[in-house]
Amino acid sequence: MSKKDYYEILGASKDNSVEEIKKIYKKLALKFHPDMAPEDKKEEYGEKFKEISEAYAVLSDPEKRSQYDSFGHNSFDQRYSQEDIFRGADFSSILEELFGRGFGGFSNQSRQRSGSDLQYPLTISFEESVSGVDKEIEFKKNVTCRKCSGTGAKNNEVKTCEKCNGRGRQNITRKTMFGVINQEVSCDNCMGRGKIPIIHCEECHGQGIVNERVKIKIEVPSGVDNGNVLIVEGKGEEIQDGENGDLHVVFRVTPHKIFHREGDDIQMIYGINFSQAVMGDKINIPTPYGDTKIKIPAGFVSGTIMRIKGKGMENVKGYGKGDLYVKINIKTPKRLSREQKKLMNEWKKLE
Repeated sequence: MSKKDYYEILGASKDNSVEEIKKIYKKLALKFHPDMAPEDKKEEYGEKFKEISEAYAVLSDPEKRSQYDSFGHNSFDQRYSQEDIFRGADFSSILEELFGRGFGGFSNQSRQRSGSDLQYPLTISFEESVSGVDKEIEFKKNVTCRKCSGTGAKNNEVKTCEKCNGRGRQNITRKTMFGVINQEVSCDNCMGRGKIPIIHCEECHGQGIVNERVKIKIEVPSGVDNGNVLIVEGKGEEIQDGENGDLHVVFRVTPHKIFHREGDDIQMIYGINFSQAVMGDKINIPTPYGDTKIKIPAGFVSGTIMRIKGKGMENVKGYGKGDLYVKINIKTPKRLSREQKKLMNEWKKLE
């Protein structure tokens, strides 16, 4: 079975430059990559993607393209195997540019390495969430070995890595869905440093990293709520020749016996006496910031909700404070003294 013309597969012409061929391939790769296919068309997209990738591998290489243009498929296929066709073709950077790092099985291993992020659950009181607080926390994590300064070597004595000859990089050959691809990756023997210990450090056993308990101080902002996360940059796992990870502090706020939080607002229930409801009064209401005085009008109806502006929680992003909503109920006494009963009977007669 004869193959389709490579130019026809891409919808290109012999007049197109290498850069133009690359642009055409990018559009087709974005359309036909199997990871973009509906579930019922994965196989169809896979075959099409392999076809356009083979065409691109040939037409983007000046030498292969010249051979193909001169002799066509028959002579070209006799000279080049499938491995030869894909050897040297740059697919990783194209797919990474289109889909992002790691898409479709590719990864850019030359990028900056970083340590793992850590998560730390921190319980604080309701009062602490209102005002904010400084806390010292303690946890275990990987840190740079102080004895060898992270080199992993006794007395910091290192030698050139034999596997990569000190480059810190190595070439590997990978089989992919559309052929064999050569890639340059970080050396797995020296972890990209180009140097290895002559004698391993006794403290970290050549790893350059030890696991130990650390203490750090963090500033808890006012207004944090359950599930809020404070990211402390650079306080996660440490790693050789890379950036530290981050520490994610996840908050839990203990419930309060009076106040109940709803977003940035606070709700509470407060009881007043029957006489206060009938005659009106000025009363002190507790708030998260201390007592405040409010006026109870005469003839007050039980269950009325009063709003006290600005006495809610501080917004954790700095957008001001919420409000305090007080549901005021009239307290009905379960027992009355003789004097109270006498007065209530007189009240009843007057009614």
